[in-house]
Amino acid sequence: MSFNWSALPLMPLADTVPAGTSLIMTPLPGLANLQVSGADSYAFLQGQCSTDFREVEQGKVLPGAICSLKGRALFTYLAVPSGNTVHLLLPQDQLADAHAHLKKFSIFSKVTLAASDDAPLLGIDGAQAAAALSQLLQTALPASGQAATTADGIVVAAVTTDRYLLIMSAAQAEKITVELQPMQALATTENAWHLAEIRAGLARIQATTRDQFQPQELNYPAVGGVSYTKGCYTGQEIVARLYFRGKLKQRLYRLSADAQPSAETGIYSGEKHVGDVVNMARSGENSIELLAIVKNAAIHDGELTLGLQGPSLHKLDLPYALDSEKEE
Repeated sequence: MSFNWSALPLMPLADTVPAGTSLIMTPLPGLANLQVSGADSYAFLQGQCSTDFREVEQGKVLPGAICSLKGRALFTYLAVPSGNTVHLLLPQDQLADAHAHLKKFSIFSKVTLAASDDAPLLGIDGAQAAAALSQLLQTALPASGQAATTADGIVVAAVTTDRYLLIMSAAQAEKITVELQPMQALATTENAWHLAEIRAGLARIQATTRDQFQPQELNYPAVGGVSYTKGCYTGQEIVARLYFRGKLKQRLYRLSADAQPSAETGIYSGEKHVGDVVNMARSGENSIELLAIVKNAAIHDGELTLGLQGPSLHKLDLPYALDSEKEE
């Protein structure tokens, strides 16, 4: 059974973050934890995923993909290390399938897989996040892009500068959320965390977009989610071939619109379908931001809309550099 965040005195949760807010806490019930533990945990995942788990073993927090034989992302995750355990954080609705997929390949490795949907995950964000967490946990925090485990077992992942993710027990989650409230922490829905991910350019594959996009199309090389030197893993040959011999016809872009969140996923240039939404979040009372895979030519040549008759889309910057020479 999932941890019941609604039992804590956090309601009502804000959907968006007002300008100037310096401390935000976000319960993440939509995020699940697939734990891979044991002497072979890093070596096992090295052969299954696009991430270089030698770097994860050294304490890095990295995204990545579990790919099909066609080199397309079946599942995407954030890998968080803690000793001989790797926490693969992925959408709740993909936990069972990802667990079953990896379990098929684990029988010859010294690993244990545990699909945990009851350990609470909490996001802490904002300019005061580091100071607040350091005070509450009574310990120095890991550097950006690193993870550390406190003496009492709380796993702290510094996802980006001023943005942290905590993996902990139910009792610890209750204690921390209660202690954050006198610090004027704004409690938010997951929309705020999803918006932060969109602004970081970090795409999350949904069940509806499974096995459609290659990791390069998701810009994963730019965020440490693909290694071309790590060796073999499922789908690696196709991923490497695209890098060394091919060019991307489409990739991930960050876009905005003056609209309400919508179930519409098609991106159009006139009447031509040129892309698909990967992630979307509300950014204001009547505005949204999204990550979408869009054909490069369409981005440069024409006006885009969300749906055939939908609102106009505007291209926004991403916080990382991309190799334009790899685009067609």
